[in-house]
Amino acid sequence: SVVHHRSDLFVMMRQALAAVRRNARIQRPRGLPALGEQTRAGDTTTSTRSGLCDERGTWKHLRTHFPSSSSRLFASGSMQTPLFGSMLVERIPVVVPDAPDWEREYQEWSQARRDKFKVKLPDSVVEPKGLEENLPDFEAAPRETEADRLGDRSTIYRKLQEFLFLVVKDKSDKWGFAKLKHEDGETMRQTAERSLKEFAGDSIECWVVGNAPQGHYEESDGTTFYYRGSYIEGDLKLENNYVDHAWVTKEELGEYFDE
Repeated sequence: SVVHHRSDLFVMMRQALAAVRRNARIQRPRGLPALGEQTRAGDTTTSTRSGLCDERGTWKHLRTHFPSSSSRLFASGSMQTPLFGSMLVERIPVVVPDAPDWEREYQEWSQARRDKFKVKLPDSVVEPKGLEENLPDFEAAPRETEADRLGDRSTIYRKLQEFLFLVVKDKSDKWGFAKLKHEDGETMRQTAERSLKEFAGDSIECWVVGNAPQGHYEESDGTTFYYRGSYIEGDLKLENNYVDHAWVTKEELGEYFDE
C-alpha cells in the first residue's frame, strides 16, 4: 500500500507540474518562449528557466526593463520638478467644543425625563452631606480668553475650542507655511522637520504624526509635501529670515494666502 501511495503522489506531482507549464505558456508575453523551452541566440542555447524566468516562473526580464512607476519617479536624476517639504504645526483644542443646539436640546429633554421618574427620599433617610460638599463652589475658567477679546493672533491661548495652525511671514512680507527643498539622502519627513527648525529652531517641540505626508500641492516651482506636527510645548522664537507669526483657525487661513 505504501508503494501505491507513493506512485499516486508521484502522478499527482507530475500532473501539477504539467498544469504549471501549460499556464506559463498561456500567460507568457508574446514572442517569448514558454517555461522549459529552449531559445537559441547564434550558437548559444539558453534555458528559459535560467535566462528569462526565476525559480517561481516569473518573467524577471520584464521587471528589469519595465520598473514600477514609483522607482522611475524617485530614481536618481529622473526627477523633473523639485520637491519641497513643509511642516503644518497645529495646536489641538484645549477645551471641549460647545455642544450644537440639537445636542443641548436632547440633553435638556433627557434630564427632564430622568427628573420625572426620580424618587425623592425624605430628609430623615438621606445621608448627611460630606465635608467636601460644603466647600465653596469652584468657578470655571472662561472659555473666551483675553487674546480673543483683543484679537491677538500671536499667541496659542486663543480660540480654545478649535484647531490652530501656525503661519509665518518672511522678510519679503509673504505669509505662509515655511518650506525647504528636498536634499539627496533624506526622507521627505526629514525635509519637513528641517523646515520647522529653519524658522523655529529648538524653541518649540512638536510631535510629527506619521511618516507619510498629509497632502501635497503642485506649483510652478515644484511640489510641496505637507507633514502634520502637533504642538507640545515651548515659546516660539523666530529665526533666520522670518519676522512674524500667527496662530489662526481653518477659517482664518484664507487671509494669509493669495489663492
